[in-house]
Amino acid sequence: MLILNLRAIARRILGRRGTFLLRNILSEVAFRIGYYEDPRSRPQGISAMVITYNEEDWIEPSLLSIKDLVDEYIVMDSSTDKTPEIVKRVREEHGLNIRLYRVPPGDLSEIRNEALRKSSYRWILHWDGDFILYDDTGSFIRSFIEDLDHRRHYLIYWPWIFICGDLKHICGKHVEHWLFTYSTKLQYRKIVMKNIPYDSLIAPLRLYRAIFINKALGLHLGGVRKPSRLAVKILWYKYREEFWNAYKKGISYEEYAKIKGREVYGIEDLDVLGRRLINEMIANLPEYRGPYPKVLKDYLNAA
Repeated sequence: MLILNLRAIARRILGRRGTFLLRNILSEVAFRIGYYEDPRSRPQGISAMVITYNEEDWIEPSLLSIKDLVDEYIVMDSSTDKTPEIVKRVREEHGLNIRLYRVPPGDLSEIRNEALRKSSYRWILHWDGDFILYDDTGSFIRSFIEDLDHRRHYLIYWPWIFICGDLKHICGKHVEHWLFTYSTKLQYRKIVMKNIPYDSLIAPLRLYRAIFINKALGLHLGGVRKPSRLAVKILWYKYREEFWNAYKKGISYEEYAKIKGREVYGIEDLDVLGRRLINEMIANLPEYRGPYPKVLKDYLNAA
């Protein structure tokens, strides 16, 4: 816990660029003196780590958008909707190497660590069921990592365009470590900031070099859902610890969302609450004027 707090403090003081610089200096020194771990114990390739909970809105185009990029999918699913059935259908129709595991909802850090253990390849792609990669970006990423030193460990960051409310408005951009080399010393841990728990990837400073790709590589449709689903998602994000505690008592996320909706907004009907949240969300948002991936357009045209 002390190490996590020190990391958070350093991040606040140094900012992203300063933290990257410090990490890269330390990892470079360790590599030059031979204090490093060779990642080539695993075969070259990419394992997509996909944690899903009721992602039936976008899971199909999401998985298909990376079919030419990844070598396997590790899908850890806790859904109560048709997400697992869609994943199985996509696997069969497109011949994808998808390993689907059913797990109860819970601590995301524990679920991600289990997905890491089940993965097979040298590179891990942190993927969500509402990410859509831009066209031709898969070949760019493949070429990018092939040009890196295969003896080194990397954290590769890039921004996503975050779409909210509907498909026509932007919430902004967000950046994380989306692609990284596997190590037994790598793990996710739960941290709490402003009373909200997050799953944070902890990568040894001596091993991992950080690289930032300064262009958006796709869309994140996290704010685009059917109204009732969006209501559950927003409430879960704000009160996820409460949701997990309720689930352990036998209360589903949807049931607890109705309780919180009534408590926070005075609205128990999740569809009504979702429509209100969507209208509030897009009222002052800028329009999205960028490209839409072909896989997304095909999916919408077929719907």
